[in-house]
Amino acid sequence: MTAAALTPPAMIEVEIRWLTGEAEGPAVICCERLSLPHGARVSDALDALGRSDLRSQLEAGTLSAAIYGEAASLQSPLHAGDRIEILAPLVADPKQSRARRAEVQRRRQGDARWQRR
Repeated sequence: MTAAALTPPAMIEVEIRWLTGEAEGPAVICCERLSLPHGARVSDALDALGRSDLRSQLEAGTLSAAIYGEAASLQSPLHAGDRIEILAPLVADPKQSRARRAEVQRRRQGDARWQRR
């Protein structure tokens, strides 16, 4: 291999996704592709996006960031092809929601094997 083959690319392509707020109208998933310098971090992607409101909400803890569903901070490094997701807090606990749906189904079916003992 040559030294040029081992050198990282000067720019990387990443994707950033976020959900618009209800104050801006109906919620819409927004997606933007960015070219960033090698060694960029999540904070650099937000700066390049130009959405200071998202950055301030991340810093305040109102929103959180993830890279392919794994928790990330503003200082998390980015790699070529990463998808950054800006996430709102969960409204309901998924386990509790699933338990409620299962209980409703048990009552409707009336099947003995679904009855709690």
